[in-house]
Amino acid sequence: MPDFDLSIDIYVLAALLLLATLAGFLLRSRQLAKKVRKIAKLEQDVIEAHAEVLETQKDYCELESKFKEESSLVIPIMKNQDGASGAASAGKSENF
Repeated sequence: MPDFDLSIDIYVLAALLLLATLAGFLLRSRQLAKKVRKIAKLEQDVIEAHAEVLETQKDYCELESKFKEESSLVIPIMKNQDGASGAASAGKSENF
């Protein structure tokens, strides 16, 4: 048995317990709010990155369809006449 007498008022004990609980709750809610803000910012960054990728893909598809619409990118120097090749109609003899 202890030799000294320790008396704590029940109301003081309840008040200290209430203050400790309130302080813990406030600190934890602040931490959670900070994490929620960080998660929201990261989600927004991901959405912006996806939008940028989609915009680039759209531009790529537009360019691809533009080049598909053109029949050929090479312009022929001489047009074939009557189905003959350009070399045969250029003056070469068939007997040679």
